[in-house]
Amino acid sequence: MKLQSQTLILFLSSFFFLSFVTSCNQQQPPIKIGLAINLSGRGGEAGEHIRDGAILAVDNVNKAGGINGRSLELLIRDDQNSDEGIIQADESLIDAGVVAIIGHSFSSNTIKAHPLVTSRDTILITAYTASTELSGQDDLFFRTAVDCSLFGKKMATLLQKKEVQSVAFLMDMTNSAFVLDYVNRVRAHFTGPVTEVKFNSREHADWDRIMDELLEPRRDAIILLTEASMTGVALQKIAATDFNGSRIATIWAQTPELIRHAGDSAEGLSIITYVDPDNSRPDYLKFAREIEEKLHNKATARSTRAYEMVMILADALGRCSSISSGELKKALLAGEYDTLMGHVKFDQYGDVVRPVYEVIVRDKQFRNNGEI
Repeated sequence: MKLQSQTLILFLSSFFFLSFVTSCNQQQPPIKIGLAINLSGRGGEAGEHIRDGAILAVDNVNKAGGINGRSLELLIRDDQNSDEGIIQADESLIDAGVVAIIGHSFSSNTIKAHPLVTSRDTILITAYTASTELSGQDDLFFRTAVDCSLFGKKMATLLQKKEVQSVAFLMDMTNSAFVLDYVNRVRAHFTGPVTEVKFNSREHADWDRIMDELLEPRRDAIILLTEASMTGVALQKIAATDFNGSRIATIWAQTPELIRHAGDSAEGLSIITYVDPDNSRPDYLKFAREIEEKLHNKATARSTRAYEMVMILADALGRCSSISSGELKKALLAGEYDTLMGHVKFDQYGDVVRPVYEVIVRDKQFRNNGEI
């Protein structure tokens, strides 16, 4: 009897201790991360894909137990694709206590956000910024996207493969940090004649002037440095002419909106990207099913990248001895990540190198035409 009493006391003590620990874990505040993207300005449809991918990732992290028993909370802010909106969105997230901000949707916007976010002891991570202006810096900036240096090399390689001797760039200067850097990086590896046609999609576009400059003098290829809707418009304008050269776009246009705006004129378009549309990894296929079932949208290049970023952050946060930007930076740099898109490892500056592909539009679908 005495032995049974001692056993009961030991069991109850263990039960109340475990209950206490569980209660303490449940009472711990969530770990907050922020998402600052364009949801209402021009190109805001693409931001919705980013938001959906991030939401799904956070949901899956929490269903798997969170970060060492603490839930992960995603705070979303619309930067409105404006200078004022970018600052307001980031300040709001920093004041709310996020340890990291995922943002922004465009290179120019991320560059504007970078000084504020990193000076406020907060990680800034993005999959949507290729500008080399932020490359090679030992700071709190990370990206899962390749930069324009690699894109420029791969574009020149593709032009050589297609036997292109001359090119015309259509350059939307609303994202000038990306566009100018991209052109300069291509020029570093391509020695043929180049025409640069600049416009601003936030203003009235004089398409008669744009098309005259694109087509005269006649070039072998037109490279579209434009977001999805403007790429679609440009492709329709080009299709109405007798131009029969190569048309090449960038990862900036790799969204379903491109097909909607371009229609049949997108057929045969090449896109330089590191996002494989024919991804058959089990994690990706599971993600694609879940985002359609739960959020009623098909997986896109933007939602896939957002999901990957959150899962990388969650992995690194789980290895932090304390939740701070310094600890998170160390954990991010120390980790290697096998994601739904492939293997990722940051260099000492938070940059990455990944395979780059030529994607072709066939029958209104994005199809991988091989690694460049």
